Parts: sequence; C-alpha cells; structure tokens
Amino acid sequence: MTTDDRTSAYAQAVVALAQAEGALDTVEDELLSVARAVDAHEDLRQKLTEIHLPAAQRLKVLEADVLAAAHPTTRAVLALLITADRAGDLSAIAAAVAERAAATRDAEVAEVFVAVELDESRREALKAALEKATGRKLDLKVVVDQSVVGGVRARIGDTVIDGSVLRRLTQLKTRAGV
Repeated sequence: MTTDDRTSAYAQAVVALAQAEGALDTVEDELLSVARAVDAHEDLRQKLTEIHLPAAQRLKVLEADVLAAAHPTTRAVLALLITADRAGDLSAIAAAVAERAAATRDAEVAEVFVAVELDESRREALKAALEKATGRKLDLKVVVDQSVVGGVRARIGDTVIDGSVLRRLTQLKTRAGV
C-alpha cells in the first residue's frame, strides 16, 4: 500500500467515524488545528513521531499540550494515529479529511492564509468572492499566517490566488533588483 493510499484510507475512516458521531465539522477543524500546531513546533513533531518512545508517553504529550478541550472523537483519532506510528502523516491525513468532508457538502477546500483572524462577515464575503472567481462551491479553511502581512493567499486544489502584501513586496524587490 502506498503512502497516498494509506493516507486516503485513514481519512476515509476518520470521516466515517466523525460522521457516525455527528461531529464531522468539529473533528475536521480540530485535526487541522492540531496538524498546524505540530507542523509549527518541531519539538512537538519529534516527540510525537519518536518510535522509541512508548505510545502512552507520546499520547501524554498531546493530552497535556493540545487536546484539553478537543472532541472525544478527535482525541480517539489522534490516539489511533499515534499508536499506529502515523503521527508523521498527520498533516496529510488532516488535509485528506478536510477534502473528504468538503466533498460530503459538495464543495472543495479553499485554504486561505491571512495575517489576522477574520470575523464571520469577512469570512463570508471572502468565500463569496472566491466562489465567484473560481465558479466552485467552497469550504473555507482560514489559516492565520503573519508572514502574509496583509491581503489574502488562497489555495484551492492546484489553484493558488495570491493577493498578499508579501507577494507584492517580493515582486517589488525583484523588479528593483534587490
């Protein structure tokens, strides 16, 4: 079984479990949040993927740091991934879960990077603008990334729409030869 097949199989199982528990939206969001936290902290990633550390100790790392208020299904999924030595695949599995969850809503995932958190009205306006621009129904996943500086960078499948200040600054530097 290839890594992509394995990731897809885990995602399918997670979506089925979360749907059965009536918690698909919550589990999807929490898995993405945990995956981003793990990606952002190399020491956390190392602890979770250290196969020489007993699974119980790796689980305690998450329990103490990340999962205090998480849904029980999210906690169960993370426990499964850690004990199956798949914590290193967490980002890929979380992304695949988001794609499958969006598909259950007849939508595609739009991962949107912004410098500051957006209120609900701005999220809806951004979603409407992206849906109009792409002609697709979208499931918005907003990621606060201060490196964006301002504006928005969106990834919808293989399409990237970059209206960020960072991109504009980079273009100006390139033109100026800096």
